[in-house]
Amino acid sequence: MEMMQVILKLVKNKRAYAGALLVMLSLVLSSCVCPDVTETAKLSSQREQLFEEHNKNLIREVARLEQELAEKQKEIKMLVLSKQNSNREVVRTKAKLRSHSSKAETVANIAEVKSMLNEVGDRQMNDQQRQVVLEAEQVIVMSVEALNRGDVEKAFDLSSTAQQLIQPIRELQVQTFLNSSSDVVFVTPLVMKVLKTCNVRTAPGMTSNIQFMLESGRKIQALAYSKNWVQIESEQKGKGWVYSRLLEIIQ
Repeated sequence: MEMMQVILKLVKNKRAYAGALLVMLSLVLSSCVCPDVTETAKLSSQREQLFEEHNKNLIREVARLEQELAEKQKEIKMLVLSKQNSNREVVRTKAKLRSHSSKAETVANIAEVKSMLNEVGDRQMNDQQRQVVLEAEQVIVMSVEALNRGDVEKAFDLSSTAQQLIQPIRELQVQTFLNSSSDVVFVTPLVMKVLKTCNVRTAPGMTSNIQFMLESGRKIQALAYSKNWVQIESEQKGKGWVYSRLLEIIQ
């Protein structure tokens, strides 16, 4: 009986030892495994946070770049519109300058033709010449009317037509005078005033080339006289010839 009790005690002690050993082994394993799992979870969480923050930064950067692009596109549109407006203004200015130049030339041409008509009317003519002069007078009236309406191109064409009509008669009337007259050079230049805007030509005669124009009221110096034409000199533009009836001497 005593032996049996000793054996039972040993068995019990072995079982307790084994149980204690198992508990200790479990504690050791838990202490070894749990920290690694926790650390892994922490690292994973940190990586996710970093990834989310990086995505947010990218989104903010894309939004900033899109805003800058929109502003640049707006600036480009404004520059394009400004250039288009500038181009239109240049075209309008050039058109105005051409219109002004054409109008001044037409006015000068009309004035010359009127003066020639007055000169021709003071001389003897046959019936055919009178008919041509009458036609030229009617054409020049139409030219003035077109100019008043603002149709400069038509006014210039009509004044040129009147000039072509009257020119042969004028040349025929002054042929004798042209053959017998010589240039008269003024000893002292005369101060004269332009009565109407007129063309200044390279030589006496309506067929001579136009150098420049003088505006009505401008003062010039008269240097010589030849065949109803006066050689003038303008300080700003130089020398040339003007039909005498478009000038007057300043007293």
